[in-house]
Amino acid sequence: MRNSRILMLAGALLLGGCQELDVANPNLPDRERATANPADVQALISTQMLLFFRNAQVNYPNGSLTAMVDNTTGGFLDYAVAELSEEPRSAWNNSPLNERRAVNDQPFGWMYDVISNVNDGLSAMNEGLEIIVDGEDHTPRARAFAKLLQGLAYGYLGLLFDKAVIVTEFDDLEEKDLTEYEPYPVVIDTALSMIDEAIAIMEANAFTIPGSHEWINGQEMTSAELAQLANSYAARLIANSSRTWEERAAVDWEEVIRRIDAGIREDFAPTGFLESWESDYRRLLARVRTNPGDHWRMDYIALGPADSTGRFQEWFATPSEDRQPFQIETMDRRIHGPDGPAQAGKYFGYHRTTLFPGSRGTYRWSYYYYLRSGAGESWYQGPQPTMTVDEMNLLKAEALIRLGRAEEAVPLINITRVRNGELPPVTIDGPPEAHDCVPKQMDGDCGSLWDAWKHEVHMEMAGIEGQQIYYWLRGNNQLQEGSLIHFPIPGRELENLGLPLYTFGGNQGGAAPAPQYHRCPVNLPRCE
Repeated sequence: MRNSRILMLAGALLLGGCQELDVANPNLPDRERATANPADVQALISTQMLLFFRNAQVNYPNGSLTAMVDNTTGGFLDYAVAELSEEPRSAWNNSPLNERRAVNDQPFGWMYDVISNVNDGLSAMNEGLEIIVDGEDHTPRARAFAKLLQGLAYGYLGLLFDKAVIVTEFDDLEEKDLTEYEPYPVVIDTALSMIDEAIAIMEANAFTIPGSHEWINGQEMTSAELAQLANSYAARLIANSSRTWEERAAVDWEEVIRRIDAGIREDFAPTGFLESWESDYRRLLARVRTNPGDHWRMDYIALGPADSTGRFQEWFATPSEDRQPFQIETMDRRIHGPDGPAQAGKYFGYHRTTLFPGSRGTYRWSYYYYLRSGAGESWYQGPQPTMTVDEMNLLKAEALIRLGRAEEAVPLINITRVRNGELPPVTIDGPPEAHDCVPKQMDGDCGSLWDAWKHEVHMEMAGIEGQQIYYWLRGNNQLQEGSLIHFPIPGRELENLGLPLYTFGGNQGGAAPAPQYHRCPVNLPRCE
């Protein structure tokens, strides 16, 4: 039960964080009593999916990362959006005094909170506690769910940070050296092992995860369906942990396909519930006050390649400090409707306002706002998608292209392109040659199949789970030069452990090289 001290000892800081490392935790006796009761242990484990989900749907780090990958844009200081999307890119301020330190502080703390709680539950079961509630033995369900959340938490630490301390239910925190960080590849491999242990339990036992607020609100799942979800998350981790073009090329893409084929058959979208199962990320992305999209707007890097007028190419060729917003004309019905460029599209709308201070860069200005979801009460009512079948189809399409099987990727790319964008299908040659082809390259030529795939990523993953689009595109060399390729351990954690501060981005190392927007991983027509 000493694992309950991980938040204090690893510096996750949710329980105060300023204590000396050798101070006993006064809450420990209560935690030990709680983990002696089967119903309490089940409750401890079951509620961790909520905390994990919230991390995937809040503005730290989701809003920050979508801005850094140029899917969204913003000039307000909230959530470090202006700081992390500054042009040229600068190093992340990892000082404990940074007012926007929650970008890396909050996800670090929340994921260790999940780990702490599931470790406590697993420790209790390892010591012989059976989860018998109302006369039924739910021990396999509790163990499988705990191992899944343990793996997901470490997986998300491995995606976001350069390293992490690995603490399991078998570690004695009185003996564990909490300054022994493992590099992100080791963290990801550990996470996958935990997820696979969970899948093995799911496949060996038949049970049901309730669709209650305490488990996964509104989404009841059988053990087989939970195993599918676990495989889809594993596919994410395997592909998206890559930081560079070379690392993404070295991914085991056959394994990614295997996981996707064993993965979800419907969107993972818990039902919203105010102040818990909600998407504050979508709320701010779609917020309407005096103007629509009054907090963030869509970046022209994301939407501009669909433009048929040449205005995007002019904007892109203009120095950042001189850029001005413009109106897009496109055949993509997600961006505007059939009655003209001012008519709202299925996902985005047009509003001729410039919200952000010009002193922070007119390159941030955009006339396009997000309206696909999140407006009104929809960010906490109804399904709240955080992983979709469309995402898995696009990830599989990337895998197929990289494996030299581009013909098989074509129908997967066309699913959303035709259904949602109402665009003509692509072939292995890319979109049909035309003056209004979608997407275009930065020089105005029609794009390749690879460009069409990236366009679908920007369109379909906008507003789903913000951090994922950043993970997808950093390994595909799409980040602006100097962008962070991952975050450092939070400054407050380093300070509490007596370790030196460090950071990434700008000229500090751990920074992206200049993007190669139309570079293809394999030989395809129209590729650079």
